[in-house]
Amino acid sequence: MLSLSQKFRPVLSTPFGRVGYRELAPCDALKPYVCCFWTEKYAAAREILVIPDTCMDIIFRLGKGAGSFFCTLDERSFYSRSVGEELFGIRFYAWTAGLFSRRDFSRNGGKALCVEEFFDGASELSSSIAHAQTFEERAAAAEKWLLKRLENIRANNDLLNAVDLLLETDGRAKIADICLHTAISPRGLERLFKREMGVSPKTFSGLVRYQLLWREMALRGGFDILDGVEKFGYFDQAHLLNDFKKRHLMNPKEALYYANKYAKNSNSVAFLQDFR
Repeated sequence: MLSLSQKFRPVLSTPFGRVGYRELAPCDALKPYVCCFWTEKYAAAREILVIPDTCMDIIFRLGKGAGSFFCTLDERSFYSRSVGEELFGIRFYAWTAGLFSRRDFSRNGGKALCVEEFFDGASELSSSIAHAQTFEERAAAAEKWLLKRLENIRANNDLLNAVDLLLETDGRAKIADICLHTAISPRGLERLFKREMGVSPKTFSGLVRYQLLWREMALRGGFDILDGVEKFGYFDQAHLLNDFKKRHLMNPKEALYYANKYAKNSNSVAFLQDFR
């Protein structure tokens, strides 16, 4: 389980950071399950591009208009408008949220849902978050709540083996290969992914490939489109660019410009370049 979190780190649309947004890593016991705790507070109104990050989040809206919701795995990008509100979130990996929820996600992909309906004891968590005064205190309260539930975690090895193969192959593994690797029929694999993550294995593999592509574009200097075509198994340059824009709503150069625009300060690393 831990090896999966070490192999894969989702990247946001603003991978160089943005003003008002912070993350905290979970304790070692929760690292296989929780990508991070995060908070966002920005005085002025703004819109942030939310891209498919292969994660699921419990999000708390703090202060005036307080509330909470659970965002399941989404394959679409969208703009989230913030009007000076403060948020706190628990970001699960897509393959671990179901371990804490124990609910069927088959009909709930890409939705914002009631936390209480998907997580037993969520009212206790909400109360702890509401009474905490700082981001660090909220993260500590969330850790305490999650750690209580660790002893009841029963991971599905078939799902973990399938995800592991997808990560090892940069999202390129074919369904037949996954079935052979896990000894599950195609129909069984489809049901497993839908139940545990709310999407098909084909959709999830596409999201993994997109995320790894975006990470390489953003965080590695001198990225070459043709190298990306070969590494991530696209037919040609046009296929890569079309797939990226479908996921990200921007072409790569626009995406990097956007990421740099929201960077915390002028010293943030930037890899804006002409793509060959």
